[in-house]
Amino acid sequence: MNLKCKHSCEKCRYEVSFALLLIIVSSPYVLSVRFESSTHASKNTFLKGSPPNNITDLVVPFGYPLEQHVLTTEDGYVLTLYRIPSSGTHKSGNNPAGNKPAVLLSHGLLDSCACFLLLGPGRALAFMLADQGFDVWLGNARGSTHSRNHTRLNTSSPLFWAFSFDEMAKYDLPAQLDKIVEVTGHTQVSFVGHSQGTTVLLAALASQPHLNDKIKMAILMAPVVFTQKISSIPFLTLASLGTDQIFTMMGVNEFLPSDKVVALLEGSLCYMQPALCLNILSAIAGFSQDNVDPDRLPSYLKYTPAGTSVQNIAHWSQAVRQALPRTLYSFDYGSDCRVMRDGVTMCNWVRYGRPDPPAYDLGAVRSPIMLVTGGRDRLSDAVEVEYLRESLAAGVVFQELHIERYEHLDFTWGRDVADTVYRQVLEVLFQQT
Repeated sequence: MNLKCKHSCEKCRYEVSFALLLIIVSSPYVLSVRFESSTHASKNTFLKGSPPNNITDLVVPFGYPLEQHVLTTEDGYVLTLYRIPSSGTHKSGNNPAGNKPAVLLSHGLLDSCACFLLLGPGRALAFMLADQGFDVWLGNARGSTHSRNHTRLNTSSPLFWAFSFDEMAKYDLPAQLDKIVEVTGHTQVSFVGHSQGTTVLLAALASQPHLNDKIKMAILMAPVVFTQKISSIPFLTLASLGTDQIFTMMGVNEFLPSDKVVALLEGSLCYMQPALCLNILSAIAGFSQDNVDPDRLPSYLKYTPAGTSVQNIAHWSQAVRQALPRTLYSFDYGSDCRVMRDGVTMCNWVRYGRPDPPAYDLGAVRSPIMLVTGGRDRLSDAVEVEYLRESLAAGVVFQELHIERYEHLDFTWGRDVADTVYRQVLEVLFQQT
């Protein structure tokens, strides 16, 4: 197969897979009016402005310093950590120079560290932390826009995409913590995560108890651990139809890569049907109609979705389909060891030495935790947040903040999230420093 043909086939696979996703999410539920074109999503408003192109463009023009740190995990993935070491020309906050506590921000599924920057100075969490004297570190999960390298594999290899949040917990988070400790000299790091970022932390602390000593405290926004009561129709449909298996059979190993999706969205869908585009974004995870600035949506689309692996989506689909509630399992490779995946025999017996995947022992988590939840969150159900609280050891959850009107993405996109959530987060971080 020549190079031109190869690229054509790859483009076709992505277009077909994206079309399939649109069919799935374009259900009557999604098409019910959530955003009116004339009010919130006119063509001119949706496509207004020229969004920034990279993380540097989101930080440096506002007078903040930015460092890029590259680290390599034990299994060879090359990840990017961004650091805002100070507030630059802005106020120094309450922490004197040279004594800045380190905070790691961890993004959710299909997102990147940009989610903590896109609201801009004074409103985005990363800037607010820097202004108050924190040493801010922004993580990027393997396979997302800013962490797509490997020491041996390239992104065209199916083996590059053979990961889920298991590997993020086993390799990515420990490597990020080690890098922060190495650079700053601190022995402990505070953690703020959103969505899948909270899952990765809990899985890491549960499976590697020594990591609890490195986490000073953790603030979990819209935590997602148990998923049997989620009410996101597109997500439930993805799981029930086995869409992850369809993608795999099509030879698609990467799920919603940012550059290809943005090209499709900006080129057609969001221009011709902006309300539909917003409905799709809202239906998958959810954000409040009146709490999102439509002028910022071009920037949100520029950075989201940031991509992940089909295997990671498969892991979440397994979690939705699993029979036992209140349990977070490792990825299920199946019990048939005759099946080969990309030329490698992989099954639960080979991977785990047992016929079924092991569960994470959340009772092993010792780091102090604050839970921040929303009453209208379709992915972080209130009942399952209660299950999470009960699964953790007594006293681990030391504080909670509940915003009844908040949906899943309001915690990163909300107009009022700075006053409603982030200021309380800052207060808690100060109390623990």
